[in-house]
Amino acid sequence: MLQLKVIDTADVPAVMALQAECYGPAYLESAAAFEAKLRATRGLHCSYLAVDGDRTLGYVVSLPIGREGLPALDATEVERAVAPDSLYLHDLAVSPAGRAQRLGHKLVQQVVQRAQDMGLRQISLVAVQGSADYWQRLGFRDDHASSAALAHQLASFGPDARLMRRDLVPA
Repeated sequence: MLQLKVIDTADVPAVMALQAECYGPAYLESAAAFEAKLRATRGLHCSYLAVDGDRTLGYVVSLPIGREGLPALDATEVERAVAPDSLYLHDLAVSPAGRAQRLGHKLVQQVVQRAQDMGLRQISLVAVQGSADYWQRLGFRDDHASSAALAHQLASFGPDARLMRRDLVPA
């Protein structure tokens, strides 16, 4: 039976294994990078693991950020945002078995609900590997890097990375 649970550091090996199945080599992050994001969001419950028995079917890692707080790809130092306005959906990975269950959509809906519960105005993400069409179907639209610092962080995701956001209607 499918269950969503909050990710903790003990789940990082399962996250790493699924990441390797779903992403090309240029997008693989280290365990230290995942652990940094989990430390920065400890107690906020905004990253989830989807499991069915002992099988990991998917995960989503998100963290609250301010406008300029986009962490670079594979950042091993991530600070908790003081005044967040967005829940940054950093990573979504779903196994083929999970895709058949529309698990990606379910995980995104979990992030939307959590962002609304936190009183945040939007969800932001960086689309990679040609995934912008997928994100557009889920209500995201292209955004722009509003500063040189944000553009530099976005560049860490590669030349085809697209900053996207979805505005939220208050719950």
